[in-house]
Amino acid sequence: MILIGGLPAHILLVHGVVVFGPLAGLGAVVYGLARPTRRYLAWPLGALALILAPMALLTAAAGEQLQSTRGATDAIAAHARQGDILKVAAVVFFFIVVLMLAATFTPLATRIPALAALQRSRPAGLAAVVLGVLAGLFVIYQSVITGHSGSFSVWGG
Repeated sequence: MILIGGLPAHILLVHGVVVFGPLAGLGAVVYGLARPTRRYLAWPLGALALILAPMALLTAAAGEQLQSTRGATDAIAAHARQGDILKVAAVVFFFIVVLMLAATFTPLATRIPALAALQRSRPAGLAAVVLGVLAGLFVIYQSVITGHSGSFSVWGG
């Protein structure tokens, strides 16, 4: 089991997911719904999604190590199931954010000419934004549910 300062890594890494998950999800929702914010949110949103995906994978791996050394109660097993969903959601969210940025963020089209055609397609841009908003809402929801089940497994009695 990986330890950081004598504590299981999962206990420390989970804080990154708890912060970056809802923040990235909220960023995707605001980016999708408030067009004037896009030029300010594009790069931070991309960075948050890029950080969230590996952070969720590392946190899940550390959680699996912790579970294998400490055993699993029903509450821990429920938390592990929620964590598995969040792990997949974070990776899918990253790719949806990339798609949304590719379809809507104009400065990318000037740097990557192949995106110009994608950005001229109104249906593609709308579909990317709708997917991005829905994915953002799901990441927020799943972060909260996973965090709640984890805290319940420790503190819930």
